[in-house]
Amino acid sequence: MIAIDLGHRYGRVARVGPDGLPEVTTTDLAGVDGVLDPVRALPGLLGASRAEGGSPAGEPDRAAFLGLPVTGGREEELRYAVERAGLDVARVVPEPVAVALHYGAVAEGVDHTVLVCDLGATTLDLSVLAIAPDLTVHVVRTVGLPLGGDVWDAALAAELAGGLPEGADPLGAARTLREGLDGADAATASVRDADGGSHPLTLERAAFERAVAPLRERVLAAVAEQLTGAEPAVDTVLLAGAMAAAPELRAGIEALPAARGLSVRCDRPGPAVVLGLLSLRDFGVLRVVTGSGAPSARAGAGYAGAGAGPLRTEARFPGGDSAGVRPDPEPAVAATDPEPRTGRPAAEDPEPVSRRGVEPPDADTDADAADAGQRAGEAGPDAPRSPFEPPEPTGTGRPDTEPPHTTAPHTAPGHTEAPPDGPPYPEVPPADVPPYPQTPSGGRTHAGPPPAGPTYTEAPRADGPPYPETPSAGPAGAASEPPALFAAPVDQLGAVRRGDHLLVVWAWPEDALSARVRWRREGGGGDGDVVCRRRAYEHDGGFDLAVGREAVVLTVEALVPELHGGCEGASSLLVPAAPAVVAYEPVVRRRLKGRIASVTFTSDTGCDLPGVRIVHGLGRFRPTSTAEGTVLHEVPAQRLSAGAPMTVEFPLPATRGPSWLVCFPADAGTDSGIDIRPTALHRLRVT
Repeated sequence: MIAIDLGHRYGRVARVGPDGLPEVTTTDLAGVDGVLDPVRALPGLLGASRAEGGSPAGEPDRAAFLGLPVTGGREEELRYAVERAGLDVARVVPEPVAVALHYGAVAEGVDHTVLVCDLGATTLDLSVLAIAPDLTVHVVRTVGLPLGGDVWDAALAAELAGGLPEGADPLGAARTLREGLDGADAATASVRDADGGSHPLTLERAAFERAVAPLRERVLAAVAEQLTGAEPAVDTVLLAGAMAAAPELRAGIEALPAARGLSVRCDRPGPAVVLGLLSLRDFGVLRVVTGSGAPSARAGAGYAGAGAGPLRTEARFPGGDSAGVRPDPEPAVAATDPEPRTGRPAAEDPEPVSRRGVEPPDADTDADAADAGQRAGEAGPDAPRSPFEPPEPTGTGRPDTEPPHTTAPHTAPGHTEAPPDGPPYPEVPPADVPPYPQTPSGGRTHAGPPPAGPTYTEAPRADGPPYPETPSAGPAGAASEPPALFAAPVDQLGAVRRGDHLLVVWAWPEDALSARVRWRREGGGGDGDVVCRRRAYEHDGGFDLAVGREAVVLTVEALVPELHGGCEGASSLLVPAAPAVVAYEPVVRRRLKGRIASVTFTSDTGCDLPGVRIVHGLGRFRPTSTAEGTVLHEVPAQRLSAGAPMTVEFPLPATRGPSWLVCFPADAGTDSGIDIRPTALHRLRVT
């Protein structure tokens, strides 16, 4: 496998070397912005990696793990660049999550919040991650500030302006001296003038600190703002980026009042992203979501998951209750067990019960004797109560007529008892009544006069003997039926739309091995019902559904063997329809009267294009709103036919340096339902 981290100025590639240790290659992208133009930057990065560490084409595994920048990066364009280079994209992970993996902050059972401070060549990215025990990482918030190494080099170049030879590159000299200074008190580098002559230049630590002190204060202020911001509260700070290797940054963060008691970690911050991506090889299931953890999505009252199986009940005999006793034919008397068993586990009988006589007292006999003594105590004060001495055999000590017993005695909940070969309760026969004779079917016939007082008796059967005993404790065929499953809601139900597909994700209950997923299209395009296995879900990182671009109502219910919340239910989610995509591409041409810019709009589906403003921005950073540039042209709202391009032209003013053409909706406060996006980010830079 190969791990790739593309930044604005530098790129890194990591792979596992022959000795099992990671090998990292860092490459200067030579004027190509790796975030804005990964298609042009990636070949040079992979070429340098092949020259230094071997070609990935010779590896049996061509899987590539990619780090997605939190500011300015587009996953689709990054995937396209990697696939165009001949590699297979295995996983795309946000860069702060990869940093957390590098530091081992993501682990099963871990529940804490970290702040990732990534100080790179162009920006300072601060990301708050909430890590859940189920290996779920929530990217709560991210802030990008232009406080990277380029700004530090510009401040240092201003400090060195009076000591540079004529024609020297001030930014290049400042960068060389800064990188050479590292932890030393002074650094010396050779600087070339306009004629190619070499001049030694020395930078003192004091001069460097004086030049960058305002920038370091701004960095620390931004970190303090995130530490004292909204919930969740941060407990660990992780440093990343080559600029974060300076010990002054870690010391400054630890000295902040908001960082008291927090752990600030700095371990190989430069290659932290690619090292974290490399650890995904043996990591297993990792779920990354945006936003704080959502509350549990419980179903509304009255919902019951259809098809989840019948409610579980105790095993029953035909016509009997949960204890196996047939009901009394007299409706005025409720059917109960005359001899309720206690929850005490029965001791193993060393001498099996004999069918021809009375056995010596054992643990079961003692228990029956205690039950008989309790009943006798209820009948009169003179009845024996000791659980160790059986009562005197009398004609009224227990009823001579009792409901027939089967081989499944009543047991307390949670207590199982193997069916004995003989009668389940050893009987002490009364002196004036012969023992129960055995019937060929294994049941009992009743002999003797009826007892006095109310009894729970069975109506005489004219059509044959009592119910024969069954080989199991349930109805016939119950042992072969599959276990009943209940429908339980899932937590953190979400869906990520990828074209015509949805990646459905949720948090599984601990005892669920499968889940039922149903969907219904709002436009009436049909519905579906499938079962998702947990093993396949964890292997794929979610459940993929091909549902089209219409709005869809998803219902997910985990199938569990036991209910913990007391009622069945499911979790539902409404996924809105995918917006119509309008792609635009600016082009600049030189003519006799100056430069002319043209912007072409196309859409695969017919839609109503809202009013659009075309903004011209200057500088190295792409405009993100109309306030960051000049509006050169306004496109009125109009209808776009499917597949038919619409082009507008306007003059482009003369400028020096890089410039951009970006389109924004004219009414930014109204959601038109149209996604206006460029065909490629690097094409927005027109000069």
